[in-house]
Amino acid sequence: MKYSVVIPLYNKEKYIARALSSVLSQTCQNFEILVVDDGSTDHSFERASQIDSEKIKMIRQENQGAATARNTGIACASGDYIAFLDADDAWREDYLETMDHLTETYSESDIYVTAYAIHMNKGKVRYSGRLSPETGCLDSYWLTFQYPYDFVWTSATVIQREAIQNAGGFKPGEKIGQDLDLWARVARENPKVAYSSKVCVDYHRMAEENARTRVKIAYAGAFISDLEEELLHQKHTKEECDMIQKKYDLKMTAYIFTCILAGEKQRAAGAFQSWKGKTTSKTKLLRAGLRISMYTPQFLNRWIYSVRLRVF
Repeated sequence: MKYSVVIPLYNKEKYIARALSSVLSQTCQNFEILVVDDGSTDHSFERASQIDSEKIKMIRQENQGAATARNTGIACASGDYIAFLDADDAWREDYLETMDHLTETYSESDIYVTAYAIHMNKGKVRYSGRLSPETGCLDSYWLTFQYPYDFVWTSATVIQREAIQNAGGFKPGEKIGQDLDLWARVARENPKVAYSSKVCVDYHRMAEENARTRVKIAYAGAFISDLEEELLHQKHTKEECDMIQKKYDLKMTAYIFTCILAGEKQRAAGAFQSWKGKTTSKTKLLRAGLRISMYTPQFLNRWIYSVRLRVF
């Protein structure tokens, strides 16, 4: 068994059949599927169980969050590589075949990714970063922060199981950013990222019951801490440090602005005080805008945030 496909499942009854069908229709069939139902309160488990395939293993647990659900799947996996898929996303039929080419060609890497399509509101579609040449192996995970969408993104990522285990797996309790936290810890040991620019995954960003709808405050605490630690490392090049700072500033901006939206202005003020790293002209503008938003009517802040979600 080469690939173990781990699918955490929580209240995705409308989408899980599509996700499973997309895996079962792969041109590369060397895989098993581990669906971990994380205490769904709808008919997600029943919908998944209705799909008849010896490749699917169903696991149930009390609700503990996506990080723990993924860890459960990894613990039960028999494949050498872990492929992640969220229950509301879908693979195109050549996804694992493309990954097979990457793993065979770039064995020096532990992280393998493809490009993906982001399905936005009202039928709009965006795309993750697509590089030239079409396939390759980047020396630095940290430099992937320069792209507008996460270059290493959960449903379009395969990682060597041993590398995940050595990194300690996903951190339980993290509501958002638990995937980014794991990638960062894997990259500390091996920063290489093998990629394909072929679009092999469909990310349905506007699906119901995702982290964007469930979590009011966008606090990716573990990942923010990772970035703060990386900013202190002397081993990084200046370009890497600049990219890490950029990513950190964006995560802090999202954290503080969603604190303000949630009416947690004291928490927002505390985040301002804890902001680490260099103060550039761009971060000065970001901070100034955030301070203005603390005194802006909530309806206007919410409108700005809704526009942001539709556009990016």
